[in-house]
Amino acid sequence: MSNPVFNRLEGEWAAKPGGPSTTQTAPAQPIYDPAAFAQAQQAYYEPAATAVETGRMTWDDVIVKTALNLGTLLVGAAASWYATVVNPQTGMVLMMVGLVAGLILALVNIFSRTVRPPLILAYSLAQGVALGALSSVTEQILPGVVLQAVVATGVVFAVTLLLFSSGKVRNSPKLTKFTLIALLGIIGSRLLIWVLGLLGVPGMQFGGEGINLLGIPLPILISLFAVVVGAICLIQDFDQARVGVEQGVPAKYAWACAFGIMVTVVWLYVEILNILSYVNSR
Repeated sequence: MSNPVFNRLEGEWAAKPGGPSTTQTAPAQPIYDPAAFAQAQQAYYEPAATAVETGRMTWDDVIVKTALNLGTLLVGAAASWYATVVNPQTGMVLMMVGLVAGLILALVNIFSRTVRPPLILAYSLAQGVALGALSSVTEQILPGVVLQAVVATGVVFAVTLLLFSSGKVRNSPKLTKFTLIALLGIIGSRLLIWVLGLLGVPGMQFGGEGINLLGIPLPILISLFAVVVGAICLIQDFDQARVGVEQGVPAKYAWACAFGIMVTVVWLYVEILNILSYVNSR
């Protein structure tokens, strides 16, 4: 060998007992085991193990888990809607209970290091209770607006998924940075409007409806911007699921992907319902 290190190692291996020897010996005859050969041949021709068999996350996992959470949300919403119709006074109570419980469960699921499917389903149920009461009260005031909001939310979801699947839109570090800044801006602006409204600043009551930009009330402009940001968040949710599938993460993370998608969908529905409620009231 030209490499001096390997030249030295070759000499050391030859000097050790059992090392290379200059004495020529007859090669050992291989032992043929027909059973072992047949077993190896069968394993060679069998199809490779699928992601399901190896416990990795697949797109089907994400779809099924998301559907389970959506079904749970609809069950909670239906029960809350019916209770509010029977006794309208319970609507506000159910709405507040659902919002508080949903917020707590969301924080637990976000910061927990362990994926807990029961808590994720509980979050969807709590949000369903809150949305059912909110939708029932809104429908009594503005008949037909809830169906419009549901259809509009479904259209935004479908269009976003179609654009992502076709490759026309993709997540990027710049898009992630924009989304973070936009979310902080939405939260900060609404908090500021709420504080100014409590202080009695003119035009800031009722969420800032007294302030118009281009003839559109400020709260509606914020909601329109929030819908756009929500659609971008959906793209990032889909992209995160794609990365997980490609990297072969454990199947349990399908629950985490479903949870992220549900958070975004709930937010989109509320913003769209807010916009359509204003439009129908006019």
